[in-house]
Amino acid sequence: STGTKSGGFNGANGTPAEREFDDEESINYELGIKSEWLENTLRVNATAFQSTFEDYQTQVQQASGTGSIVSNEGDVETSGIDLNIEAVPLPILTLSAGVLYLDKAETSAGPNKGQKLTFAPEFSGTVAATFMFPVADGGLFVRTDYSYMGEHITNTANPIEQTRKTFNATVGWSNEDWRFSVWGKNLNDEAYSGISASTFSFSGMNAEFLTTPRTYGASVRYSF
Repeated sequence: STGTKSGGFNGANGTPAEREFDDEESINYELGIKSEWLENTLRVNATAFQSTFEDYQTQVQQASGTGSIVSNEGDVETSGIDLNIEAVPLPILTLSAGVLYLDKAETSAGPNKGQKLTFAPEFSGTVAATFMFPVADGGLFVRTDYSYMGEHITNTANPIEQTRKTFNATVGWSNEDWRFSVWGKNLNDEAYSGISASTFSFSGMNAEFLTTPRTYGASVRYSF
């Protein structure tokens, strides 16, 4: 398959030469399999992929450290394997897991050739379990999930590597009309930088913007 992301114009940030950025073009190749086993209680999907991007659009922080613009990085190449498994060992239990392996995720041509892409670890994955028990005219459910991102960077100008591990859980009851739940996100209280900035030239500061810490909540939803 092929794809195009249209170009555009930056606002007041950047020099006049940086105001305009070009279209991004991509070519994507995929080879995979979708399969079901054990009387449709086990599903296994796997895909090998390779993608190339010409004039890759990326958010670039200005040299001063304040403000950013969209710029054409050059050419980028990504390739890897994506594996997803879902199993129903019991009528009340659903298990799922996913693993993504990136063999390559870097700039392949241009002034930053060989530079890693942001948020592109070699390995990442998730595992989840959902229990569902019939109660009244609906079902009581318990869901837990764990996600992992291997070493990766969040800013090419300040390439500090980090990992991310988060655990979430939800308990609730639902039917065709109503859904009640209590939940906790990032229960292991992982301190993780969602965005990092390059050094501010006027202060020497390195800024790290952390994602949401451990949170709890309750939700009610009615469908009509």
